[in-house]
Amino acid sequence: MLKSIWELFNKEDLFECYQCARCTGSCPAAMVMKCYGPRETLLRCLNLGQEAVINDERVWYCTTCHVCEDRCPQEINISELLTAIFNLAAQRGNLPEKIKFGVDLIAKTGRSLIVNEKVLKDRQKLSLPPLDPLNIDEIEGILKKTGLNDAIELS
Repeated sequence: MLKSIWELFNKEDLFECYQCARCTGSCPAAMVMKCYGPRETLLRCLNLGQEAVINDERVWYCTTCHVCEDRCPQEINISELLTAIFNLAAQRGNLPEKIKFGVDLIAKTGRSLIVNEKVLKDRQKLSLPPLDPLNIDEIEGILKKTGLNDAIELS
């Protein structure tokens, strides 16, 4: 179990940032959620510590598209930092309800989307092959191994 995001990300890398804000300027989440930005997350980690970021639901606005690090002139792996934050937040059960719902759905069905009769009929109309059954036991094993099943109390 992680105790710190710094077990997965080198804190010293954050000091390379010279605050150009290219990461936030090109972030699709920041474009629609004015209260969010990778630069702010990076600064909060440095100035306020990991708890301030892990407990903030805004961190989940990140789509992990990697545009922030693609645009970073200092080549800071911001996506890696955000992934470390996600992992620690998830281990502590700090997950938005929609993510909990999605993981619960995956645990029960093996799929991230609800597959109902309409979906099956639409697939048939499009001449798509039927969906193969999934190995739920394998998915359960993955959730147990990662600890995610405990963190979100799967129903």
